[in-house]
Amino acid sequence: MLLVSMQVGKIKDYKKFKSAFIKDIYLQNAFVGILGFSENEIADMKNHGGSQKAVFANAISHYEIWEKFLGKKLNYGAMGENLSLSGVDEKSVCVGDIHRLGSVILQVSEPRLPCVKISKVHQKSDFCAEIFESGLSGWYYRVLQEGTCKVGEKLEILEKNSAKLSIMDLNRFFYKPKDFLSQNLNFKEKIEKLRDILSQNWQKSIDLRLKNQYDMSYMQKL
Repeated sequence: MLLVSMQVGKIKDYKKFKSAFIKDIYLQNAFVGILGFSENEIADMKNHGGSQKAVFANAISHYEIWEKFLGKKLNYGAMGENLSLSGVDEKSVCVGDIHRLGSVILQVSEPRLPCVKISKVHQKSDFCAEIFESGLSGWYYRVLQEGTCKVGEKLEILEKNSAKLSIMDLNRFFYKPKDFLSQNLNFKEKIEKLRDILSQNWQKSIDLRLKNQYDMSYMQKL
């Protein structure tokens, strides 16, 4: 499990909107603070950033899938991630897990719900929906201990959360709640164990999804 690439992004003007989704400034070593990388810009502070979503990570194993889907070559950071990691993915990473990179200690906080800007930036109308359906969303970290890390360092697992609710589990639930719950009867018990880790927004989204009241319109094709 390695940090293969590390990058930040600057706000770009796409005429109809602005976004720092593409991370194309590559770092070999960096300081990571409570709010993530100081060099990383955020266009939409309402829905992105903050201590709960300080650092975004993605599995490099997905890049071949997305290159085929989009029909183009992608550089690391094209999925919006700060950390491009090998040896881990949504099935192996669980909410609440604690990881170390260099002297930085990170806790997995939540999956990324795909934003409609992903489709707009990559000019592929069904990209957001495809990420949602596949569950290959990437995940956010909160920073438990500030420090420095560098490309090529090992990702160390310090603690596995006892709830054992993977990022993929949460994505599968969100995609088709009834199907997922019929096969995972203890899901609600696991969520209760994670109330201190999941953000209030995520908890609210889960509650609304359980009631079939969550607005899924932004997941649809443009």
